Amino acid sequence: MAAPDFPTIRICRPAGRNLDMEKKEIPELQTLMQEVEKRFGRQPEHTNDFRVLSALLEYECKEVVSVSTLKRLWGYVSQQTTPRESTLDILSRFVGYRDFEDFRLSQFGKMDDTSGYLDASFMSARDVQEGGIINIGWAPNRLLRLRKVGDQEWEIVKSCNSKLLEGDRFEAACFFKGLPLFLPAVVRDGRTLPSYIAGKQSGLNKLSLEPVFE
Repeated sequence: MAAPDFPTIRICRPAGRNLDMEKKEIPELQTLMQEVEKRFGRQPEHTNDFRVLSALLEYECKEVVSVSTLKRLWGYVSQQTTPRESTLDILSRFVGYRDFEDFRLSQFGKMDDTSGYLDASFMSARDVQEGGIINIGWAPNRLLRLRKVGDQEWEIVKSCNSKLLEGDRFEAACFFKGLPLFLPAVVRDGRTLPSYIAGKQSGLNKLSLEPVFE
């Protein structure tokens, strides 16, 4: 699905900030969304994508952008509202800038190319056929062998040194080497466990797809 076009979006000025941004077009918004997609590794298309992106923003920026806000911004739902300036600031920090004004200035060549995008290995659930096996790991010595059992659903078939157990299931749209894996829910023996973060300190350090032999 192509990212929506926002030709004349305007934002409202929050109390306490006088940036005089209302009634002004924001041509940089589309570029900002594209930069977020580059950092995220893909264009959000599914509900779980927006959940992961929301959790990642909170983890890295220490502020919350709700799943519903991200869905509206990316045109996932029909109701589109003007994004808050605070939302644009968080997205800008996610891609390496101080705030949205800083990002806007960069579009005029006033900043050097030091935003520091993450150069991480990436794997999408769409790239793995059902029944396919991937291996993920994180420090100090955690290792999981996962089998794809649904569109974005995975079952743990082997667990080494992890609190996650064989037979546990969870949904994940994508995996990043170098970033934590956020699991909104883990299902064990029919019970839904609280959310879990794998590689919270330093992210995943192992990410591989096992070959399929016909």
